[in-house]
Amino acid sequence: MAYLDLYNLAFDDANDLHKKAAVAVVVATRAVIAEDPETPQHDSRLAWARWIIASPSRVLTEAHRAMLHLLADGTVAAAGNAAADGGVQSAMNDIVGWLAKGGYR
Repeated sequence: MAYLDLYNLAFDDANDLHKKAAVAVVVATRAVIAEDPETPQHDSRLAWARWIIASPSRVLTEAHRAMLHLLADGTVAAAGNAAADGGVQSAMNDIVGWLAKGGYR
């Protein structure tokens, strides 16, 4: 997919990939809350997860913030709106540490 196509996909929050990303954010927060406290970066990840789930609008904001990074995953980028749920979740899980360090507040 060309960069312009990826940009349009990333910034059109009405598309299916954005909706999948929002669900992936929620699933990721639940996984972080349940993870072993010895997990690297657990404290920042847990603070991020709690902050996200405190407000539905934060879920959407975080999904939007993650879009370009999700599209850096070749499989997700190639599939676009047709990306499999598992692929979107895997790509989201891969960037949770980065999101948690990203000054979410």
